[in-house]
Amino acid sequence: MERASQSMVEAVVLAGDLLGVPDGFASVEEAQRADARSVCAVLANLPAALPVFYIMGNDDWIDLDPAPGRVQTLHMIRRDYGGFNFVGYQYTLPFMGGVFEKPEQEIGEDLLQLERLVDDRTVLVTHGPARGILDSTRLGPAGSTSLRDLLLRHRIRAHIHGHIHFSFGRVDHHFNVAAGRQGRAMIIDLATMEHEVLVAGSGDR
Repeated sequence: MERASQSMVEAVVLAGDLLGVPDGFASVEEAQRADARSVCAVLANLPAALPVFYIMGNDDWIDLDPAPGRVQTLHMIRRDYGGFNFVGYQYTLPFMGGVFEKPEQEIGEDLLQLERLVDDRTVLVTHGPARGILDSTRLGPAGSTSLRDLLLRHRIRAHIHGHIHFSFGRVDHHFNVAAGRQGRAMIIDLATMEHEVLVAGSGDR
């Protein structure tokens, strides 16, 4: 957080898989509700002028559901900020039977609705990757063809996603920010498209 402050970060973007499953609860949902309260408490301590945009991921079984304020969902919404616009989509292809998973056909139908919100100043925030871009796993590519097709139709400013921990990094204007338990994040300058990787506990990268 100190490094982010030094870089004059203007917004925080969370690309899903926000909640863990702490011990001592009767269900995953109950555990994640408790974890969501902890996450929201951390976010509440960020500087008051710093907006937080988020989507959920396939490891999340409930919505973060923060109190009304500057922590705002992006799912199927466009939020204009700082000369850019942030548009989000949180569903991924079926993987572990989670509540934020859908088959490809339904994702494609959703993205057709989302497409009207997208332009060349858009920062598209999805949980899953596009097919063939930063989506490699031990079992093969895991990205959505519908998302790939949308990105072929529209030249957006940046695409930020998570989900695939093995493919953390950048290709062109696509940024896989999947952190897992590795305490890592990216600072992205949307004006210059330069980026920097931060890793907790091991110095700046």
